[in-house]
Amino acid sequence: MNNIQEEIRRQMVLKAPQDKVWTAIATPAGFEGWFTCKVIGDWGLNQAVTLLWPSGNSNEIRIVALTPQSDFAYQWHPGDYAKLGDYPEAELTTVAFHLKPSSEGTEMELVESGFGNIPEDRRLKVMGLNTEGWDEELENIRKYVEA
Repeated sequence: MNNIQEEIRRQMVLKAPQDKVWTAIATPAGFEGWFTCKVIGDWGLNQAVTLLWPSGNSNEIRIVALTPQSDFAYQWHPGDYAKLGDYPEAELTTVAFHLKPSSEGTEMELVESGFGNIPEDRRLKVMGLNTEGWDEELENIRKYVEA
């Protein structure tokens, strides 16, 4: 039996219109606003961009879904400051945001999947970092869109 935790899944309702939430999660300016990084590169489907953090460290992500107002996803090597080629392609995780209207504003689901492909020693570290990290970042999104 496989006991590998494969994903992080969170759902929340944001008291903000769907277009505002979409702009926050799926545009460079919005992404920079809550993720507190600088986006460098051409933001678009199948494009790789660099996220430059205030510390001077960076990550590289590849945008893999960009369906206006509903689905945004990117791939990366989680938990470390890594470029896309720093680890095998099979070890990328996919961070997906799914939006739909709610009577209170916008329902948002976040799923980061693919952890089962990461070697155990690294997987345990990045699962811990990202589980805690997404809880913090989702609150950042809430503050950003509900302001």
